Amino acid sequence: MQSFDLKTYFLYALYIVRTNPLILLFVAAVGLLNSLTVYFPDNGLAGIVGSLTIVSAIFISPLIYGIYYEIIEEKNNPLATIFKTYVPGYLLLLFCMYIPIILTTTLLISSTQATAGTATVMLTILVFSLLFIYVVPAYYVSGKIIESILYGLRFFLGNALNSAPLLLMALMSELLLLLAHFKLGGLRQDSPVLFVSLDFSIYMAASIVDFLLFIMLIYILRNQNLSKR
Repeated sequence: MQSFDLKTYFLYALYIVRTNPLILLFVAAVGLLNSLTVYFPDNGLAGIVGSLTIVSAIFISPLIYGIYYEIIEEKNNPLATIFKTYVPGYLLLLFCMYIPIILTTTLLISSTQATAGTATVMLTILVFSLLFIYVVPAYYVSGKIIESILYGLRFFLGNALNSAPLLLMALMSELLLLLAHFKLGGLRQDSPVLFVSLDFSIYMAASIVDFLLFIMLIYILRNQNLSKR
């Protein structure tokens, strides 16, 4: 078991996030647009915009991870190159990690009520997200998918105690998003202003925590015997 200088890594991560405000401004624009759909006319436009922001987030997150990773590695590739380098592999990585878990869980709970089944699937994904915290950073460092899954899980199991603060950060990010998903729906009609404020604030807080965690994990893995891409 290794000892991590988490305070130093956190300060590094905070510095990188703070000194690259354009990334957060872009994330804020996407989050605010999604929150403001509560004011869109009820003609299907809100649903379309909401769906587009969700779909775009699938590509935005790995792209931003790639930008932060390249900042750490002191590279200066254009966005198109970063997208091509990291995003397709990231999506395939998620497929390899989560699709078997989701399918297995869905089959096991197929006889339960729909709401209970959805909650069970999301809880299962949350648990595995915590176990997989080193997998995504390992992919960005190595560029290898299956090897990153195996290495990330093995590294986590070998450093579970030292990873406890990182797990808390990951749990905080995931719980914030779950809170927004399950608890704010009633405010859309009753208090749209409060809904937008809370939904946007939770989204930004979860995003910042997620970015800080990713950068910290990259710094941890850079010092390990993990072959680089």
